[in-house]
Amino acid sequence: MTENQYLSLCEAYLQGTCTQEEENLLIAYQQEKGLTDIDFSVHNNQIIKETIKSRIQQSIKSQKKPLIKLRLFNWKVAASIAALFVVTTYFLVRNTNESVTKAPKMVAKAETKKAIEILPGSTKATLTLADGKSIDLTSSKNGVISTQNNSNITKSGNGLVVSGSNNNSITAANTLNKITIPRGGKYDVVLPDGTHVWLNSSSSLSFPNAFAGNERKVFLTGEAYFEVAKNKEKPFKVDVAGKQVIEVLGTHFNVTAFENDKFIETTLLEGSVKINYNKSNIKIIPGQMAVNNLKDNLKIIPADVDEVMAWTNEMFVFKNENINSIMKKVSRWYDVDVDFKGDVSAINFEGNYARSKSLKSLLKNFELTDKVHFKIEGRRITVIAK
Repeated sequence: MTENQYLSLCEAYLQGTCTQEEENLLIAYQQEKGLTDIDFSVHNNQIIKETIKSRIQQSIKSQKKPLIKLRLFNWKVAASIAALFVVTTYFLVRNTNESVTKAPKMVAKAETKKAIEILPGSTKATLTLADGKSIDLTSSKNGVISTQNNSNITKSGNGLVVSGSNNNSITAANTLNKITIPRGGKYDVVLPDGTHVWLNSSSSLSFPNAFAGNERKVFLTGEAYFEVAKNKEKPFKVDVAGKQVIEVLGTHFNVTAFENDKFIETTLLEGSVKINYNKSNIKIIPGQMAVNNLKDNLKIIPADVDEVMAWTNEMFVFKNENINSIMKKVSRWYDVDVDFKGDVSAINFEGNYARSKSLKSLLKNFELTDKVHFKIEGRRITVIAK
């Protein structure tokens, strides 16, 4: 195998496009060249390059067949190999009893092959109008899809635009439509006042055709990011799963309140918000998160905005996150069911991963840590602790 062939196989492996035969060739080549035990817990590219160069030179000296032209490896090739290896180790497992991250083993997992058919989420949603009519937004053409009380709902690209009218505004305000985003979906909506809402998978938003009276109110389940149009005379309110109310004048914030979650999390990026729960309320400022345990507590903590907002940038960002929590996100985005086998309470991961990539590639990155294995049967994934 030439160096370029090796690099191509590495890249294909990381992208999840290797065949079983190619994976076996890759593993065999690494074992032959002694590249399986390099310590990649060192987060210094130069050290890794030096290590790879040294190991390659050792491999050259120890070859019994001098016709193998390993001397073609140069600094540029070594750097490329190092870069690929760094990518493979981006997902790091952290156990409470370990202080140093172990080097991953490039071992092919045959049971994940079916995952290549499980595609990432895409733009899809269903709109249920106040009169009960249901519209599949995935297959609908762009243009006006509903006219009610002199208000139009228009599909435009990957979202909806609701344009309310001043005429019959009270009637329009009492007319609630509901957009539902399934697992494996996303959608965004521009409300009558110009407020922009981005909805994550497994979420829903109920909204009127127009905002009348002295408030602008919508109803949310799941997760959404709001950029609220400013109107000091008419506060914007979000009823979150019927459990708490967020009140703002004009601001940017993210709300997470998925069904069966034990918390509601409100993260503020800009402006200010007031959160009402039971008979108490709190205010948060940009960079803070309000955590509601749905019992007796509203707590304010510093927010990791990059992690919270990752989904709006089409990314997964895991920061020492438990595999249980990670797989909830995977389940919603890839539309799969998840089971667990064994104790996974101490299995945490770090890393960034594009939500546009295949599920197989993501699971393979996790398996490289040699701490977890995945069994895939149809759209059901079993997470097996090692």
